[in-house]
Amino acid sequence: MVYVPFSMELAMAFAEVAVSPFLTDNIEVVLPRHELTIAQAGTVLRMSERHLNDLLDAGEIEYRLVGNERMIERDSLLSFEQERERLCSALDAIVQDSQEMGLYDE
Repeated sequence: MVYVPFSMELAMAFAEVAVSPFLTDNIEVVLPRHELTIAQAGTVLRMSERHLNDLLDAGEIEYRLVGNERMIERDSLLSFEQERERLCSALDAIVQDSQEMGLYDE
């Protein structure tokens, strides 16, 4: 996942293009702000809001309350995503090593 900061004008222009009927649903426009709602963060992480709330309850991702709404700081979300990707890569390496040693069958 790559985040590129750009101006509000460019974000709005991109949003207009993103709603084009020729594009798929794989585009998510996140406007330049520092906090995301549970729904927005769930979309970025490709997980359900329920699972994301469980992670917040467990203290895996930092957030703050705005009224009754949980708001997730962009930096906390990115840190969580990077750690998750690092762990997945480590697990893939362990599986590959196990297969090479004949300890793990597919």
